[in-house]
Order: sequence, then structure tokens, then C-alpha cells
Amino acid sequence: MQIGVDCNLAVGNWRIFVLDTDEIGRMAVQFMLHDEYETHEIASLQAAVAKAQDWPPDLIILGEALLDDGRLTVEMVSEQFPNARLMLVVGEARSALSQPVISKGFVFLHKPLRLEDVRAKVAAVLQN
Repeated sequence: MQIGVDCNLAVGNWRIFVLDTDEIGRMAVQFMLHDEYETHEIASLQAAVAKAQDWPPDLIILGEALLDDGRLTVEMVSEQFPNARLMLVVGEARSALSQPVISKGFVFLHKPLRLEDVRAKVAAVLQN
């Protein structure tokens, strides 16, 4: 058993996609969550949609860079995964994306990411 892992969460069937162009950021979030959830790191929306064919995710965690560079919009993600809860990893508390993202139901994870904070916020989002 891993230290700091909630056994009740670890036996659940929650599926999370970490969608980001930043490989290191993706891997870090996946590493923080993999003990308690089925967590997949994915580099593109197309790959996420293909992977979701068999079993759709319960939560999508997006890297802010995907929305910043225009590769993706909030609407595209919401449309592809209408039943998934949404989180966004942001660098600053006052991101320029805040208003449109909040209106679509995203919850924020603020950098720097800390293990306890990420696990707690993800657990709270999935339990609601």
C-alpha cells in the first residue's frame, strides 16, 4: 500500500484523462493520481476521444497551454465529453481564461502543483 493513498478511492472505478501538450506536466499529474484512480496521460483531443470509445472518462484535467495556443476550445472539450467533470491546470490564480472556463464548469488546479492539493481537489470534484 502507498503512503497517503485513500483506500476507498483506490478501489473505485474513476477514470481520469490528463490532456496536455506539456509531457512533463502530464506525467506529473498522472503520477500524483495513479495510485487512487485509473489515470491516463494524453497529448491530444483526438487521442482522448479515441481512448474514450470503450470507457469514457469521469474527469478531464486539461493543461492551460492547450487552450492558450488555440489548439482547443472549452466548447470542443465539453462537446466531446459532455458527462465528464472538467479541471484546468493554470499557472496563475487570475488566468485570462478564467471567465469562459468557469462558465463551462471547469475547476482550477493552480501551479505549483502539490501532491496533497491535487489529490484533495480531484477527490472533491469526483465526489460531487
